[in-house]
Amino acid sequence: MELNNNEMTNINIVEKIDILGMDLESLQEKFVEIGLKKFNASQVFDWLHNKLVFDFDEFSNISKKDREILKEKFYVAKLEFKTHQVSEDGDTEKFLFELKDRRLIESVLISHKNRHTLCVSSQIGCLIGCDFCATATMTYERNLSISEILLQYYYVQKYLLKRGEKLGNVVYMGMGEPFLNYDAVLGSINMLNSPKGQNFSKRNFTISTSGIVNGIKRFTENENQVNLAISLHSVRDDVRSEIMPINKTWGVKQLKESLLEYQKQTKNRITFEYILIDDLNCEPEDARELAGFLNSFSCLVNLIPYNPVGGKPYKTPSKQKQREFYKLLKDKNVNVTLRETKGQDIAAACGQLKAKKQMDFTKNI
Repeated sequence: MELNNNEMTNINIVEKIDILGMDLESLQEKFVEIGLKKFNASQVFDWLHNKLVFDFDEFSNISKKDREILKEKFYVAKLEFKTHQVSEDGDTEKFLFELKDRRLIESVLISHKNRHTLCVSSQIGCLIGCDFCATATMTYERNLSISEILLQYYYVQKYLLKRGEKLGNVVYMGMGEPFLNYDAVLGSINMLNSPKGQNFSKRNFTISTSGIVNGIKRFTENENQVNLAISLHSVRDDVRSEIMPINKTWGVKQLKESLLEYQKQTKNRITFEYILIDDLNCEPEDARELAGFLNSFSCLVNLIPYNPVGGKPYKTPSKQKQREFYKLLKDKNVNVTLRETKGQDIAAACGQLKAKKQMDFTKNI
């Protein structure tokens, strides 16, 4: 039997492996399989995940012959820096990146008293469709890979290292719903936690979910160190369903039951995020109902004044109304903070991320 040219071409093509997405054990197994030494895998892992060098030709303790094998068998995922914005107060920085398929994502660096928190994206667009959120106006395109999530961290870490600083926290609160990309999100955390890599404590990660109950249950079963945050915004089903369609699948009661089980199993404090939207969810009765809901939990509530999104009808409540809502919760012995808006002037505040091909006030790094 003879093969045509297309069939011959398909046989000769060996698909390269995304090396950045492989943990050390998998890398060691693959190296032995392709004729490299097991200890070479540890060397390569160190270059990639500790030294943050992504060019095989720069791996100086790997022979030239073996570097050619690396180039033949593997590739490093692409995350190309496009533009950078800095807020007027200098505390918030937004990065626009382009991926290998020319799609765009955003990451946000938030700094406070030399403490740096990186907000990473986990999807391009979002399937949840929260009505107050800018990302929901994008078309959902795909999940990010482990390596594409990691590279957001690595790029910003290298940026901070140039001025002698490091990241202190990572929050999965950027574009996308992390629990709809569960394996890649947890895979990226495990990679960053590796003692042979960044050795970044799991206690310094937070995953924020809109209320994917089956994701919360899975998280309860296999992860007890990473912090959990819930985008709540109302404890009334009618209001929450209006602004968060996910509530039609898993209502407030189901969400609460899953979180009670999570807290029972892990003993971890839960963070609840509550965006204050005028004439919707920040009246005194809302505060009382919220306090009743929270009474069952060891938790922290972050009150976040609504950040305007173009084309949306929602309004930010007055400062007085924000303070009154905060005080009502305080009086009910709720552990609560009223967040100061950061990054609104560069559309980097909570709910404002939406990757665009052009951003003003760009600054090269």
